[in-house]
Amino acid sequence: MTAEVVFITSCALIAYTYAGYPALAYVLSRLFGRPPRRANITPKVSVIIAARNEERDIAAKIENALALDYPKDKLEIIVASDCSTDRTDEIVRSFESRGVLLHRQRVRLGKTAAQNQAVRVSSTRFKESCAVSPILRSAASRANCSMQTLRLQRLAAAAALIGAGKNRSGRAKAAWAPSSV
Repeated sequence: MTAEVVFITSCALIAYTYAGYPALAYVLSRLFGRPPRRANITPKVSVIIAARNEERDIAAKIENALALDYPKDKLEIIVASDCSTDRTDEIVRSFESRGVLLHRQRVRLGKTAAQNQAVRVSSTRFKESCAVSPILRSAASRANCSMQTLRLQRLAAAAALIGAGKNRSGRAKAAWAPSSV
């Protein structure tokens, strides 16, 4: 008798999990539902460019990042220099008037360390990381900008899902979105 009750209860709970709960949620949403809140969410985003001795390509990469279809007041561009010995830092400084920040490491520790230091310096919750690679001109360059813009829009969507909440420790939630572009 007890085994039968346990078996029937277990079967009922499994059926409720797969069919009952979804049906109940659907009915309740129809009875008491409200339309979802929609907003144009465009969070502040940091684009972090890791560079070492990239004097040949860094200006084109920064121009590419500045050309992104994203509000300029919501876009922070940080170039993380891993102790460049060429003119990379000088070229990046020439873009400071356009809002580009240079973060130079004191000791050469590699690309990952440079990116991690730039993340600490960043003032935004959402980060997009990219490397300095030769920028293809014309249509390929526009496609590159479009792909970076798409990733920034996905970060904005993540911000909408995360909201302005805090995690369990009371700190603001953050997202890290590395990329190879």
